Amino acid sequence: MGAGYGNPPNMFEPPARTPGVARAAPVKKRRWVIHSHEATQPKHTDTMSDINITPLIDVMLVLLIIFMVVTPLTQKGMDIALPQATPNQPEQQKQPDTNQVVLGLDETGMTVNKSPVGTMEELATRLRDIFQTRSDKTIFVRASGKVLYGRVVEAMDIAKGAGVERIGIISEKMITDAGGVVDAPPEGAAVPAPNP
Repeated sequence: MGAGYGNPPNMFEPPARTPGVARAAPVKKRRWVIHSHEATQPKHTDTMSDINITPLIDVMLVLLIIFMVVTPLTQKGMDIALPQATPNQPEQQKQPDTNQVVLGLDETGMTVNKSPVGTMEELATRLRDIFQTRSDKTIFVRASGKVLYGRVVEAMDIAKGAGVERIGIISEKMITDAGGVVDAPPEGAAVPAPNP
């Protein structure tokens, strides 16, 4: 077989035999890879159980770069200038707020800002007059432990009806913890008559 018009040359033809010459051992033909897909086929078909580290590192580096770029953009803050304390100035004493309304209840009667109140109707009138013009509608209730619970609830209900929006409770323990003295109501506080 030789090269012809339609036949490509065969490069691996065995040499022609010469008569009378001893034949040498046959030479093994070397197989040449002709197609590229044959070169990529593995010689064994076992599954690979190892993690391919290169793509993993690539993905992690891309994520790291993204986070490094995005993190400074997401930090929001405000620049403030804090006042500096001067050590030479004496501390100013905080003045108690005289604008607070305190309803006191004990076994001798009721008081509003240490002025005695006789009945529940008088309490309602006094609180309505006080809270009608005030913007801060907060009252503090200071009741003795000896006062019946129902009387305290009734006084707080009257305060709500007079326009109070927030009620704070002052206990004797809070007063002693703040360094105050639990004092008795002023003289002349009338004891309200129980409602039937």
